Amino acid sequence: MWSAMGASVRGPEHRQDGRPNQDAWLRRLACSSALAVVCDGLGSRPHSAVGSRAACRAVADAVQHWSGVPDAPPELLLRLIHALWNVRVHRSGRDESATTCLFAVVTKEGRLLLAQLGDGLVMLKTPSGTTTLEPPTERFGNATTGLGIATDLHEWRFHLEPNVTGTATILLATDGVADDLVPEKRAEFLNFLVTQYGPRPAAARTRAIAKELRNWPTPRHRDDKTVAVLWNDATTEASP
Repeated sequence: MWSAMGASVRGPEHRQDGRPNQDAWLRRLACSSALAVVCDGLGSRPHSAVGSRAACRAVADAVQHWSGVPDAPPELLLRLIHALWNVRVHRSGRDESATTCLFAVVTKEGRLLLAQLGDGLVMLKTPSGTTTLEPPTERFGNATTGLGIATDLHEWRFHLEPNVTGTATILLATDGVADDLVPEKRAEFLNFLVTQYGPRPAAARTRAIAKELRNWPTPRHRDDKTVAVLWNDATTEASP
């Protein structure tokens, strides 16, 4: 049994300027799969808030089709995400709606896929170790990629576990959170989220995490902030 939780809040700069949150997140727990997505619309694009929300829905729709075919390769899922997102942002424009996209999905057969396009952090923690997806540190300036920018599937980073067993916890975070997480403290942060908020009812989880994000302890970090967690820890009872 998998559970998911998360929250997204406007950063101080957007609250001050009256602009919308350009981040978005989504969770979907179904018979065929468990999914969590976070997306960060590029701040320089006028319709980035539209793009990030469209990306979350595109991933959810694509996973619904992909998870029904047990041996479908990840590349087919990624291509479908691009296609569905392009349809959703047709009116607002691809370039004007560009967004990062990070997600984790587990199918009923036990396949676990982590994927990332652009900035942010994806981290899988199991008893056997930790797997992390994140941008390389040697990037030039603030260059990033995303839906609406990427021209090749090789710009995605992904990790596939053919048959995940035992407990697992997955953290997804936009760079408004990821940039402030010291690498050696990431697992501690993930454990805190699951143990502190996991046992609560779903609505209470979201409110509590959102409150923590609004009170983020790095006052000069003005970006929107979004986190999502997907986990199957048997010690934490899943809430409806």
